[in-house]
Amino acid sequence: MKKILKFVLILLVIASLGFCYAKYFEPDRLVIKKQTLFLPNWSQTLNGFKIAVISDIHIGTGNINIKKLEQIVNKTNSQNPDLIVLLGDFDAKYIQISGIPVNQISETLKHFKAKYGVISILGNHDYRPPDIVKNILKNARIPVLEDESIFIQPEKQKVRIVGFKDLWHYKLNVTKVIGSINTPVIVLVHNPDIFPQIPDNVCLTLSGHTHGGEIYLPFLGAPFIPSKFNAKYRKGYIVENNKHLYVTGGIGTLSGYRTFNPPEVVILTINKQTEKNKIVNTPLRKNYLKNHFVPPESLR
Repeated sequence: MKKILKFVLILLVIASLGFCYAKYFEPDRLVIKKQTLFLPNWSQTLNGFKIAVISDIHIGTGNINIKKLEQIVNKTNSQNPDLIVLLGDFDAKYIQISGIPVNQISETLKHFKAKYGVISILGNHDYRPPDIVKNILKNARIPVLEDESIFIQPEKQKVRIVGFKDLWHYKLNVTKVIGSINTPVIVLVHNPDIFPQIPDNVCLTLSGHTHGGEIYLPFLGAPFIPSKFNAKYRKGYIVENNKHLYVTGGIGTLSGYRTFNPPEVVILTINKQTEKNKIVNTPLRKNYLKNHFVPPESLR
């Protein structure tokens, strides 16, 4: 009997430590995750181009206050990116509830620094209440792409950045928005579920939205991934038939927990694909836990 009680006590201690870590430690971390990608349709002249990818800050939730936002900005700037992309879910509702002054948010976001600028799109949590996030970004002088494009010219080479509205709020006409492609194209879309519709000759698609599942258990998976494709686009680098997607696990947490999935700023170094470094497909990701995601009413 004593052995059983000892075993139960050990399990309770382990569970308590795991709970404390997932609730109080990991959500407060902020890691820099670096990866080099080799992309088709990229210009060799632009090899070494660095993109900082940030998503799902969810300002006003958990510990995401102005101080944390300053930390995100400073850590990103320390990597000297050529371009910073913000992939949505600043979170209009929680910004309003938190009472954090919107002018302070704008002033903090203004300090992002990249040689070829900062570009943003909106996520599913940025539309209601309306205009809060748009006005914050406008006052921070950060352009917001909504089914439109912007050009940058690193090394006098044109690169087209295409940004989409959110998939849960709008029916996206991917073909029409992207149109003809005659220069390297990078697509920004909050939700990675649109990836199968992206044309083959797009260099790279960047997404967030999934939070990496927030609670992730090694070898088992995540019990909640907001994607109709389950774990396929949960997080990280995905290649399908030489079509390239990167999904960041983001920064905020709506459940209040994160495990084995720390908040991250992703730094991608982009190079031209060659036969030696070509990846046609990455392994299919499996999720052995049941995914409890229920799609929005409009998508059922």
